[in-house]
Amino acid sequence: MVPWLSPMRLNKSAPNIDALFEALHQLPHAADPSTTANQSETFEFSKQIGQGSVQRWRLRPGIDLMINDLAFHQKTVIERESPDHTTQLGISFCVAGQMQGLNPKAGQAVQFKAGQASLGVINNTKMSIEYAAKQRVLLVHMHVQPDAINLAAEGATEQWPTPLQNALAGRCQSAYFQTCTMTAVMGTTVRQLLHCPYQGLTQRLYLESKTIELIGLYFDQLLSSHRSPHDASGLRPDEIDRIFYAREILLAELASPPTLLTLSRQVGLNDRKLKQGFRQVFGTTVFGYLRDYRMQQAQQLLLMPGTTIAGVAQVVGYRNPEAFSVAFRRTFAISPKAYQLQQR
Repeated sequence: MVPWLSPMRLNKSAPNIDALFEALHQLPHAADPSTTANQSETFEFSKQIGQGSVQRWRLRPGIDLMINDLAFHQKTVIERESPDHTTQLGISFCVAGQMQGLNPKAGQAVQFKAGQASLGVINNTKMSIEYAAKQRVLLVHMHVQPDAINLAAEGATEQWPTPLQNALAGRCQSAYFQTCTMTAVMGTTVRQLLHCPYQGLTQRLYLESKTIELIGLYFDQLLSSHRSPHDASGLRPDEIDRIFYAREILLAELASPPTLLTLSRQVGLNDRKLKQGFRQVFGTTVFGYLRDYRMQQAQQLLLMPGTTIAGVAQVVGYRNPEAFSVAFRRTFAISPKAYQLQQR
């Protein structure tokens, strides 16, 4: 039988998304773990299974960081089940490759691919995750206990979407899973984390700060998506979903966004309905939203050490730094360079 047509199945009872790697660790000669002085673990995969490694840092009680960089020789499926009622968040940022998850109980299948961030909550639920053969997966993943970031404090969850509130409170027995497009700032922070220039204690402190920053950026994105202060009456629920999907496409293709006609075809709405609906839901035009988003991202990027005006312009979708500077000055009544100097 051709190996990649017969997926390797690994069964493990564990509450964490990294059950796959714990299961692999228990296989004979599957991985070679080592623990460094700064309390990180590294799993190097044997040539029999695939290529790559998994690194884990226990940054503080309730917050773990994992960097998964791997490719399996054959399609691999991990089946896992939480053995207790512990609620834990999994927040991921996918840099390369893709995975597919399945919740058999709910009959839900989700795909997670490069350029996306995700939030998952598992409450006593069976799940399986499938990795394609011979495909590199590069993933930055965090395990977060709600108490570690004070997420379960009284009144703290009221601003979250109702399904997330139910999952955090344990009122929902099915898995909660939500994805969004990685913003430019998320992408920059992920790259900084992956290319940490420090060692030892300084490395751990740096990784912890970047991990906390990414958690904050994800929840900020989640809240901005959840808030809808504008009147969307007259739109069907499926039309609102398509308008949110249009926004996801815009943000995913920030550097080279589609035309309005192309975007409307991609989401299955005519251009008139898309324009009207976008204004109803987000209170601005399609490309007005894109411009404002670019400027918000530029503001944050300009505060990061070592960034240049040309570099920020390229990240947020301007080929010409002068055009970016003009747009930034029109929006904030200050030049990008002056803004950088002002904030130091």
